[in-house]
Amino acid sequence: MKIQIDSLKEGHNGWLETVSPGELELNGSPFNGKVSVQLDVDKRSGKIPVSIKAKSVGRFTCDRCGEEFDREIEGKCNIMFVMREQPLPDEMPGDDVRSYFSGQSELDVTSDIRDALLLSIPFKLLCSEDCKGLCPGCGVNLNFEECKCLKEKDR
Repeated sequence: MKIQIDSLKEGHNGWLETVSPGELELNGSPFNGKVSVQLDVDKRSGKIPVSIKAKSVGRFTCDRCGEEFDREIEGKCNIMFVMREQPLPDEMPGDDVRSYFSGQSELDVTSDIRDALLLSIPFKLLCSEDCKGLCPGCGVNLNFEECKCLKEKDR
């Protein structure tokens, strides 16, 4: 996703765009629906701070019970683009502070949006906070039925 800085007015610019996961190189990720991207760009002389909020719904598998579920994920990031004659020697595409050059017409934030979403996926994915998981003995999903092996032990 590219920001056309030539077409922005001086000062604050904000807008909302909806893009497909493929446009953000999210093919093969859990995100299968549209991605809503809110951009806030403050175009000033020599510096362009960009604030990004991206939301999408992903399809995940619960770490406790193994059931699939949908969850909305929201990722955020901030980038400062600074006008320079040449990039810094150790500057990388995902850095929070990056260079842009006089006459440059666009800023590419595709990888920033993608990374913000992917890094916002929780380490432990649960279908609900009170998920009971699977019985270690008989393997039933305790969210939907009672454990059979515990009843047999009580006899």
